[in-house]
Formats: sequence, structure tokens, C-alpha cells
Amino acid sequence: MRRIDFPAVYLLHGMGGSPNGSVAQLETELRGRAPEEIYVRPLMPHIDSTVAPSVSVSHLRALGVPQAALAIGISLGGTVAARLQEQERSDLHVICVSSPTHAGVTRLRQHMALRVALYCSADPVIAGRTQRWPQLAEAYDISWLKGHDIDPHKSALAHIISCYIHTGCLNGEIE
Repeated sequence: MRRIDFPAVYLLHGMGGSPNGSVAQLETELRGRAPEEIYVRPLMPHIDSTVAPSVSVSHLRALGVPQAALAIGISLGGTVAARLQEQERSDLHVICVSSPTHAGVTRLRQHMALRVALYCSADPVIAGRTQRWPQLAEAYDISWLKGHDIDPHKSALAHIISCYIHTGCLNGEIE
């Protein structure tokens, strides 16, 4: 497989999270596997849980994410990146980790070739909002992601994501 040369890898936190939380831990794990990448952890407006997801989509748009970048979003961070991808940035590679397919009025509507969803339909935070992932992305319902906290799984997730970084696909990396 080919190696994808991403101009940057954006790590987007979830609602109420911060750039210094789970995405920072995931970045540390990824740096050990893909040290050549440029990692960016922006502060997203949905750090405040009262902010509508659409505000975060607009914020991500305004950040000027480079063409063909990789956006890895945890929970709402993934939904926000995927929505921007649908609206106008089909060049973006998006990996949604434990993300719902909709939050408030922000809904994912179409399948995107450069989108991967890693989630567990039994995760109580996103349960009932994951059933459309197979129609919207290369989707993996992973039983060991059943709690919404990804920190215990950061090493396994970094392995999966680094395979995507190095090859552009997951090639059976998920068990």
C-alpha cells in the first residue's frame, strides 16, 4: 500500500473536553508510531457543552486546515470533522472515534470515501446514534470501545490509526 503524506494531523477533542485531555494522550501514542507527522490539537468551541456543534464546524472551517489533512475526532470532535468533510472538504481524511452520527441539529448525511468510524454501539453516551455509521463511512463497531473514555484504549487506537497513516487503509487491523 502507499504511504499518505498528510500535511498535518488534527486531533479534535469531544464536548466538554480539551486539547490537553484524551487527544493529548492519543497524540503521545501516535508520535511513537508516526513521529514524522505534524500534530495539531486546536481548542474547539464545544469545550463549552452549551455551544451548538454547528459553531464548532464553522470554527474548524476557519482554522484553515490544509488540503488532504487527517482529522481524528473523539466523540463530538469526530462528528464536527465529518460534517465539515461533507459540506465542503471532501479532500479531508476523517477518523471518528466514539462519535455519534448526529448531535443536536448537526447530522451526517452522506457516505464519504475518506472517512472511518471506530465506535461501539453499546457505548452509553452515543448509543442510539451509531446505527447509521455503516451507511456513512468505513465503519467498525468495536466491542472493547463500550465505555466512552478512550484513554484505556489509546495504545490500541494509536496502532489502528497509525496503520491508516502509513497505508491509507485499515487492511484488517481491527479485530
